[in-house]
Amino acid sequence: MDPAGRDPATGRPPRWPGHPTPLDALAGAPVAAWPVAVVGVDGTRLSLARALGAGGERVERLVDELAGKRSAADDVDVAALARRTPAGVVDLPVAVVDMAEASDEAGRVDAGWLDRADAVRAALRRDAVAAGREAVLEAALHIAVLVATERLDPAGDDDVDAHVASGAQLWLVAGAVAAAVAGAQPDPFAAWARLVSAGWWPVGPAGKRLVVGAGRP
Repeated sequence: MDPAGRDPATGRPPRWPGHPTPLDALAGAPVAAWPVAVVGVDGTRLSLARALGAGGERVERLVDELAGKRSAADDVDVAALARRTPAGVVDLPVAVVDMAEASDEAGRVDAGWLDRADAVRAALRRDAVAAGREAVLEAALHIAVLVATERLDPAGDDDVDAHVASGAQLWLVAGAVAAAVAGAQPDPFAAWARLVSAGWWPVGPAGKRLVVGAGRP
């Protein structure tokens, strides 16, 4: 249910038959007016973190930051976080550029680095599934992406650069969710997810620099 205690699908108080499990309820939510919660037939109320179980607090913290419910922008060391990429530490000069240039640079990102980052993300998903947590992963992804899309979706449909940025940022959010559900320590997506929550677009190594798009914190 949403913060006002309503079923997101109907806008009315939750009622029978509802969903068979809290995870089904989360995965089936058409919208996510954050903070979202699940209520049982006995009136028991579960936060997102409790409904997800292990790793749920990490997912809830990420969604809180994406929704602006807790600050991710204060005291962000962009250069330090940018170097802690999902594919490992990259020791290159950090270049903060506008979104148009970042979009151009995205097409020049080192292919080997990109393959490694994609492999890390895929491995986290496999780990979660192998641990029997596929339903948890799908529910967590659904809520996180709903909230992140509302935060990151460009105002104008014709803003190509902003759409490229939001797609890449959502990819990083999904990686951070998979890391949380899989219990990855350290979390390879944590640093870049924090940058996304604070309004930045970490693009990756392109040429001899590590590119970060400057969005709106």
